[in-house]
Amino acid sequence: MIFVKKIFVLFLAICLCFGGCVSTEPQIDPNLIKIEITYSDSKNVTFDVINNSKDGIEFGSEYHIEYLDGEEWSPLEERTETFFTMIAYMLASGEKMNFSFDIAARYGELSDGTYRIAKTFTLLNEDGIPCGSQMAYGEFEV
Repeated sequence: MIFVKKIFVLFLAICLCFGGCVSTEPQIDPNLIKIEITYSDSKNVTFDVINNSKDGIEFGSEYHIEYLDGEEWSPLEERTETFFTMIAYMLASGEKMNFSFDIAARYGELSDGTYRIAKTFTLLNEDGIPCGSQMAYGEFEV
């Protein structure tokens, strides 16, 4: 009988330890956050960030540019060291915000090709608490 109790206690301890390991990351849907390019040339890009999620998102001013090399996306090498203003933008459900970046200052003038801007966004739950992150991309041609 003591053996059965020990097994039960061990089983209970295992359940309690691993019961908290269930992932709380939200299911990521690439349509939740959209980056729509409104203007681009070899030196500048302007785009809208659109929050299609049911809750808010937050994000900073940092970004990076990738180019399509055959069938793979590759990050562009920075020409100069870049510093970003540490600011947090918050965007409620259904809202959009417009941004412009001087990409030539960071990467130099872009040659002809297919590029995309990449940004990381933090998803907020209904209480405004961070509950995951997601990358969003907006493609453009030069």
